[in-house]
Amino acid sequence: MVDDWDFDELYANTWTDEDRRVHADQPVSTKRLPVAWGLALLLGPLGAAWFYLGRPAVGIAKLLLAAAGVVLLLTLERAVLGQTLFALAAAWAIIDLIMLLAGALRDRDGRRLAGYSRWAGPCAALTVLLLVGMLVIGMILGGIGAVSG
Repeated sequence: MVDDWDFDELYANTWTDEDRRVHADQPVSTKRLPVAWGLALLLGPLGAAWFYLGRPAVGIAKLLLAAAGVVLLLTLERAVLGQTLFALAAAWAIIDLIMLLAGALRDRDGRRLAGYSRWAGPCAALTVLLLVGMLVIGMILGGIGAVSG
């Protein structure tokens, strides 16, 4: 079955010279991808990247969601609701990272971020390594807690 596939034809028209010209002619923002990526990675649940991109309404919504989660988490009567709200903020941060690295997040004026072609690959690789590392650490700590508890 695989022998029937014509990969040359499949990939021949995926990125043409016209596509390169259209991409090169798009306006570029003064906002830089590495800065937005760093903010999204380190302060993602707080909406810092959205403030940097000039979209304070989304940043405030994200900040309020995370703050509500933390406040409810600290009040023992609503800990489950607090965990849920903060988990939603964290999931939103991961989605933002994916969208940022895919080039889907733009600045306030809809312009693509400067440095995307240069930095998207290294930032994506580092993001995957960090997320997998956090997952492994979480599994190890969860396993230690289950054994000792």
